Amino acid sequence: MMLMAWAGLTFEAQRDLDKETTALLDVWLANIDRGNQLYDRLEKLPDPDCSDEHLTKLDTLVYAENHITNIWFFPDGDTKAACSSSFGRFAPAHDFGPPQKANLFEDGRDTWYEVPFDKAENVKKVTVVKKGRYGVSFFRTGRLATAADGLLFVSSADAPYKELFHAQGNSDLLVRYRDSFGPVFGPVYALACGPGQTRLCYLTMIPASRVFRDNVLLLVIFAAFGLVTGFLVCQKVRRTVRLRNSPTGRIRRAILNGGKGFEPHFQPILTLETMKCEGCEVLARFEDSHGKLFPDEFIAIIQDQNLTWEFTEIIIAKALKDLIPLLSGRPGFKVGVNFFQADLDDKQIQTVIQSPVFKTATDARISLNCEILETGIGTGTSIVKSLEYLRSIGCQIAIDDFGTGYSNLAQIKALNPDVVKIDKMFIDDLGAHSESARGAFFHAILGIADAHAMKVCAEGVESLEQLDSLRNRNVDYAQGYYFAKPMPIRNFSLYLLEQSLKEKMPTGGRLPKMSPVAGS
Repeated sequence: MMLMAWAGLTFEAQRDLDKETTALLDVWLANIDRGNQLYDRLEKLPDPDCSDEHLTKLDTLVYAENHITNIWFFPDGDTKAACSSSFGRFAPAHDFGPPQKANLFEDGRDTWYEVPFDKAENVKKVTVVKKGRYGVSFFRTGRLATAADGLLFVSSADAPYKELFHAQGNSDLLVRYRDSFGPVFGPVYALACGPGQTRLCYLTMIPASRVFRDNVLLLVIFAAFGLVTGFLVCQKVRRTVRLRNSPTGRIRRAILNGGKGFEPHFQPILTLETMKCEGCEVLARFEDSHGKLFPDEFIAIIQDQNLTWEFTEIIIAKALKDLIPLLSGRPGFKVGVNFFQADLDDKQIQTVIQSPVFKTATDARISLNCEILETGIGTGTSIVKSLEYLRSIGCQIAIDDFGTGYSNLAQIKALNPDVVKIDKMFIDDLGAHSESARGAFFHAILGIADAHAMKVCAEGVESLEQLDSLRNRNVDYAQGYYFAKPMPIRNFSLYLLEQSLKEKMPTGGRLPKMSPVAGS
């Protein structure tokens, strides 16, 4: 029974390690691919040399590529770097010597991994992947900071246990992995390799003592209950081990797997003048095999893990895939998407605006609304420039939860939003509390919006009394539970269909008499 319990624990640990190792290797491969996409742009730079102008262009490209730390310039395409974006000019040129012999790349790229470098303080070794006259260096990724438990290497598919060259980590791991008898009888190993005959591989290891230490209480329980309760306890162990997947791990895996588990929901936005649905706000929901995570849980994780744009891009792409067939007869339909403050910074905005989702929306004649929280506006000027970039590719700008961030009028005027969305707490005070301080502030917001030609959207409308009050004021749009809750695409399509049918129903007189179907 104890052996069964131990086997269950170790195999679960191996499955978790396999997923983690594969995900981290995917990050390495994605970084390499991003670097490869950069070479063509680099070779097109005019008059490449080590001038200040050229180095400034290299710096700009590094800032735009979040996963690249340095760009090196080899004037003659050989092994001598004359300058780099991070370290400036070298006098004399730095000779890296012969590159690694293993042919990891079949397109002429050369690799130097962890080679000595003495041209900068606090930098002893560097890794460079070169093609033509340029080389790139990447951020380190994953568990390889613990060299005893990780190994990054290049191998052949025909000889997977032989290092063609050692990149980083503990080479002894490969020998021990080859001779191991599985996780039950020793450390837990996980190996992930990239595509191709000659491929990049990542090997990780968890000592058996760590697995034992993390699960000692469960092993004691198995020993106490013995054969009688062994089977039931074994099932409990498996469930417990599965549940040890933290929310952070679940969200990271979901985003790395293209957003698996995330689904967009849609809340209608109505034009108060016509009471027609002419837009919606996209809200994300998450559920995987371990259950649901609520937005306040996974949004905090996404921000902590610096995955904000990866998440937003996934949600926009999924929303457009759902909406495009539905909105073919509704040109100009407004689709509001919440943007994170971090994605509007100078270093990230170029990556954002180059996303294909914006062209997809434009081609489908869908109007994307970029919604930013008033509390995230800040005092800098970079966000103004970022919003202008978004406008230039067809987006409209909306300030969300307006009235809660205590922004001054100058900040709002500088952003020049198309729409201000008034927070629910002000809508709650309409009607019976119209004379409250919030009610007075609500009127002030309407005055500001009218003076600066901004549209106004009321959030959180929940009653007919609130709706009547809004229609008697200068409010353009409204959304809230009174109209509909956020819903999946199937329900949203039915909602739009119902609206269309209502529009086509005659407002007076009798319906025309139906004619019999021929042949019936």
